[in-house]
Amino acid sequence: MAATRAYLDYNASAPLLEEARSAVVAALGAANPSSVHAEGRAARRLVEDARRDVAALVNAKAAHVVFTSGATEAAATLLTPDWRMGRGAVRMSRLYV
Repeated sequence: MAATRAYLDYNASAPLLEEARSAVVAALGAANPSSVHAEGRAARRLVEDARRDVAALVNAKAAHVVFTSGATEAAATLLTPDWRMGRGAVRMSRLYV
């Protein structure tokens, strides 16, 4: 019987589906999405398309989808008091982590 390896270290990463890996590699070739030149605007379109796709998956508005660098930044963003962020009260009916 051949030994089968089970990946159990999902703490900081997880194996990618090939489709996801291909999309990431393609996006890495894009320019800075905050730049105003043509390449930057194309990269911004990739980000905004992804934002709309994620919003559709969770039945949310694209404007309510915020990308962060990881779980720590996401938690800090979510848990920062609204008054510190210059926002009024925010109500959440669901939390996606």
